[in-house]
Amino acid sequence: MSNKLYLDFQADVLQIITENLHGEMHQEQLPFDTSRPFSIEEIKDQIRQKLTDAKLQHVTWFDANFTLIPMSLFTEAELETYYQLNFGKREIGRTVQFEIMHSLQLVIVYAVPTWILELAQGALFQKSVRSHISFLLQQQFDQNTSDSIFLVLFDHTFVLSVKQQGKLKLCLPTEYQSATDVLYFILSNHQKMNLPNINTLSAYVVNNHFDQDTFESLWNQFKDFNDISTHFYSQAAYQKSILCASSVVS
Repeated sequence: MSNKLYLDFQADVLQIITENLHGEMHQEQLPFDTSRPFSIEEIKDQIRQKLTDAKLQHVTWFDANFTLIPMSLFTEAELETYYQLNFGKREIGRTVQFEIMHSLQLVIVYAVPTWILELAQGALFQKSVRSHISFLLQQQFDQNTSDSIFLVLFDHTFVLSVKQQGKLKLCLPTEYQSATDVLYFILSNHQKMNLPNINTLSAYVVNNHFDQDTFESLWNQFKDFNDISTHFYSQAAYQKSILCASSVVS
């Protein structure tokens, strides 16, 4: 069995990524609706089929409700408290989880739909459902640069992560509707935090409908960004270099 399998869940879609022996990747998206009878069973059937000739590597989850806690302040007994302070009462049918990043001395707190957690731990024999954010931060801090900006553009949410002088300064999810929303958010935070002008922006476009041309055109009109080198990466690059923790592709 040479294929590797990655299961990536978001609010209403499962992304199944398969990597073969040569490092070639294939992905398919399976929308689901938990209010529709048999929707979850259909998802489980698809996973079972994929597992006949592939080995599962990990299960990941992303939504905008995550928070970062310094390891020095984190206590597992206060897990629900951390979540409620940031997002209010936890939704019924979700379980609060945490993931420790020893290299950054922080803990990611997030809530996973309970059925996904039970599927991963029960049927798929995974210890946990991992957070997207740990993969994103690991990739950013593995790079040998003291300053960098990572931008991941999902369908309705983007995550902006800023490393300055080798330390994490910002990692925020924000909802958006257009490329302009993203641009002005970055501009606002760039000025507030007095970030260095000489920097790099790595933008991973996971949203198939994102207007990258408009974004780049507007970006170039702001003198604040003149010294920031921008690099745009495709969804395939995001999968291979971050989500599946492999080498970068264009």
